[in-house]
Order: sequence, then structure tokens, then C-alpha cells
Amino acid sequence: MVSVLKVIISLGIAMAWYHLTSNQETAIFFFVLMLGIFFIRPISYQNQIEREEFIEKYRRSKERQRNLEKMRQEEKKKALEEKKKRMGGEK
Repeated sequence: MVSVLKVIISLGIAMAWYHLTSNQETAIFFFVLMLGIFFIRPISYQNQIEREEFIEKYRRSKERQRNLEKMRQEEKKKALEEKKKRMGGEK
């Protein structure tokens, strides 16, 4: 319902401009411009508390990823050392 009202108001502004100036291109431009203005959502800033929570969650996630990568590297080193020991012991 609100969308239809926005389109009707935009059309009314464009029609008024056309009747005042008899310039169809400018009236179409005003119609499109008003539609854009009516349908673009205004910038809404995020709540400070939500932003802090998100940043903290992001930091924890990155730290967890770094720890997992460290553990993988250590496991690779251990596996490589064990493989070297087995290869050296078989000779």
C-alpha cells in the first residue's frame, strides 16, 4: 500500500511539472528521481553495543582460526618427524 502511494505521489509530481513546463523529458526525470528518493532507505547507524559485540565475536573467530592453523602446523611437523624416524629406522 505504501509503495503504491509512493508511485502515485511521484507520478503526481511529474504530471504537475509536465503541466507547468510542457517538457516531457524533464517530467520523466522528476518521476524517476522522486521514485528513487522515496524508495531509497535512509542510512541507519548500528547500535554501539551491537557493533562492539560483533567486533568481539570477529576477534574470537580470528583467534580460533589462528589456533587451529597452529595446531595443524604442529601436527604436520610431528607427522613428518615420525615419518623421518620410521624411514631412518628401516634402513
